[in-house]
Amino acid sequence: MKFIFDKKTGTPLSLFSTKFFAETKHHPKLENEQPRSTFTVGGIEFVSWGPNNRIPDDAIEEIARTGVLSTAIGFKARTSFGQGIFPCLKTGRDEEGHDTFAPFNDPDVDFFIDSPQFQDYATSAFRDIFKLGNAFPIFYFNSKGDIVNVICRNARHCRLSKDKRKLLVYPNFWNNSPSSLQDCEVIDMLDEHDPFTDLLTRKALGKLSFNRPLAYPRLRNYYSNTDYYGVPDWDTVWRSGWLEVAHMVPKFLTEAYKNAMTMMWHIQIPSTWYEKRFPLENYKDEKGGIERREQDIRDWWAEFENNMTGEGNYKTLFSEYSIDDTGRGEDKWVIDRLENEIDAKERLNTSAAANSEILFSMMINPSTLGAGMPGGSYAGTAGSGSDIRESYMVSVITTYIEKQQILFPIRLMFLYNGKPKELRFRFKETILTTLNTGNSKADIET
Repeated sequence: MKFIFDKKTGTPLSLFSTKFFAETKHHPKLENEQPRSTFTVGGIEFVSWGPNNRIPDDAIEEIARTGVLSTAIGFKARTSFGQGIFPCLKTGRDEEGHDTFAPFNDPDVDFFIDSPQFQDYATSAFRDIFKLGNAFPIFYFNSKGDIVNVICRNARHCRLSKDKRKLLVYPNFWNNSPSSLQDCEVIDMLDEHDPFTDLLTRKALGKLSFNRPLAYPRLRNYYSNTDYYGVPDWDTVWRSGWLEVAHMVPKFLTEAYKNAMTMMWHIQIPSTWYEKRFPLENYKDEKGGIERREQDIRDWWAEFENNMTGEGNYKTLFSEYSIDDTGRGEDKWVIDRLENEIDAKERLNTSAAANSEILFSMMINPSTLGAGMPGGSYAGTAGSGSDIRESYMVSVITTYIEKQQILFPIRLMFLYNGKPKELRFRFKETILTTLNTGNSKADIET
């Protein structure tokens, strides 16, 4: 350590050294919001995920009822995973500030990223982040202490402890919370601020049990400000009511069309027709004459309706009438077709607007799915091929953060296992280009 003095007075002015020692601490009680609802299992306090601890189940139910939302979530997850990942070594930056990479060939790395285990982890993580706003990766070790697998537990069944040091896995939160530790699984969780240092510290202190899993800090929608459970992007249309609009329009049209089709014909029959077809004198001497006449009329109409309605061959109606002294037809039937007064186009435009709002909340240009803006194909604006290609490209680019989140546990796994710190992973995407350029596709890396 060296000092700089004032030459006249000999007073120390500054000091400098080649070493620096510091300790960084975070205070969860100051950083974390106070949860509105908690529950205790085995003496550990866990944070409820929404009212009655049912947000994931309610969200999944809403997604199942909304076709466009379900498609949008699947689209985001599929475009994020793309064609999978490949390993490389970061070698620096070029003059334009772009990262430069070199190929990295390692049998252990190649075996893992090509395995069904990695694909299951990545696809499950993308699904849970876009669907529920949270994902929960978990490490598994071998007897030597190396991390050999990373899985993503179903976020629907996961809850965080109040201090974020434990992960509770329980399959029946939709029904109730677990009553004892025997009904569930509690997994230690790494520090969310510095999981790698926490992992190394546990190993150095002998606090790492290789026969038990260890949870990586939960991944969440980066745009969410909540401290425990992130909210998905589509939460905005859930709260604003657009999801309910998307549900109501098809219900209304279904009922309206059903009712309109069952009342297609209006048959007008002169009352005098019944006097000729079922004359009263034919029923005077019979027991219960009037009641018998009414029943015969009902039976005749039942047979008539059965003959004129239903599936099968086309029906033919035969009728007859007489001519009075003036030349007019007596007892002539009039059959009119009832017009459907439902404004289906207006309802479909409303439904298309709701669909667009859902896609906007997911940062998906409706043109990507052929819907256009704002009325979609219902308004004759499905979008051109260029619109679809460019909007798809934007969708790939805007998922960069989610892709990096999914890769963090994988990179930590290999770094812990002794692979070089320069190791990186990149997703590979295939983007279609316009056909008149002479090249039908281009490969990009994200």
